[in-house]
Amino acid sequence: MTSAIPLLAIGLVGSLVMFAGDMLLYFTPGAYDMDGTLRPYARIMRDLPEGRVRLGGMLGPVASFFYVVGFAGLPMLATGGFSWLTCVVAALLAFALICGGAYHAQYPYLAIVARTGDDGLVDRVAGNIMALQRLATIPMYATFVLLGMLVVLGQTQLPPWMVVTTPLVTSFLGFAWLRVPQPARCVLFGGWSNLVFTIMFAAMIAFVLL
Repeated sequence: MTSAIPLLAIGLVGSLVMFAGDMLLYFTPGAYDMDGTLRPYARIMRDLPEGRVRLGGMLGPVASFFYVVGFAGLPMLATGGFSWLTCVVAALLAFALICGGAYHAQYPYLAIVARTGDDGLVDRVAGNIMALQRLATIPMYATFVLLGMLVVLGQTQLPPWMVVTTPLVTSFLGFAWLRVPQPARCVLFGGWSNLVFTIMFAAMIAFVLL
């Protein structure tokens, strides 16, 4: 099981790199009031330095690579008759985060068109980003459920209580972060989709080591 640690550690790095990309793209101490669209993000990025936004977008594909390597460590923690399902979990999570890296890479274009003041153009670029986001959403949340079930049912070497460190549970905290004041809201809610994986990888590594 210790052979999984290097892979899980790379996945942990990937989650932190993607989180850093998020913060470069849209961290702001000012207004952060989401409405379900990308227009609020466009308004934030419109006023950020071009180099910062470009770097934030570039980190997306880099982080995706690290994520994929990290997910390859999940089957090494498998046990039991349905342990093969951890391979399905790893594959679907890899697909979801590859999509995530792809749409992160398009955020700089959203910033560029936002500076033109053309809301129609902003919506067209945002629509393409949201299409990729929706493509990632179903497999990602399906694997949250599947991974949680595998942990609880003893199909991994993790104790059942560690389900609380998986995104099946931690992702719900995202709703709570909407209520915290700025700028913590931007950091916690805005980056939570990656921080849930930071928690998961860190907990798995700690369990294997201890």
